[in-house]
Amino acid sequence: MIEKKYLIEEENNYLKFNLFEVSDEIEEILADDYYKFNSKEYSKKQIVENMYNNNFVNKYDRKKQAEIFSLYIDNEKFKEKVLFIYSIIDEEKYKKFVNKNDEIENPGNFTIKYSVIDSENTKVLMYNISIADIAFVF
Repeated sequence: MIEKKYLIEEENNYLKFNLFEVSDEIEEILADDYYKFNSKEYSKKQIVENMYNNNFVNKYDRKKQAEIFSLYIDNEKFKEKVLFIYSIIDEEKYKKFVNKNDEIENPGNFTIKYSVIDSENTKVLMYNISIADIAFVF
């Protein structure tokens, strides 16, 4: 398990950090700057919005596939999770990973936990995603 902690905010001696806990098995698909998510250095907002639009919004017809829109595309929590995944996973690395791993028997062993932790050591788990979640959005 790989752990990465990164300062994302500092205000009046109050600190907030990203904390990523990544299974060794999927470290290779992470973007080089994944840990900068939600920080001042984060620069992928437009890229991930475009990916979301291409893979979801523009891919489906609202009239013909209304259920997909109601279950997923119009669901803000779903969109936030997808944008998070697109922010931390490198699409090209993911494609290579898929090509060399025809089958994954224990997807629960391929996980990423993302938490926010503050200077008081209060930890809030934001996402616990598996390779199945990642595969669904790519």
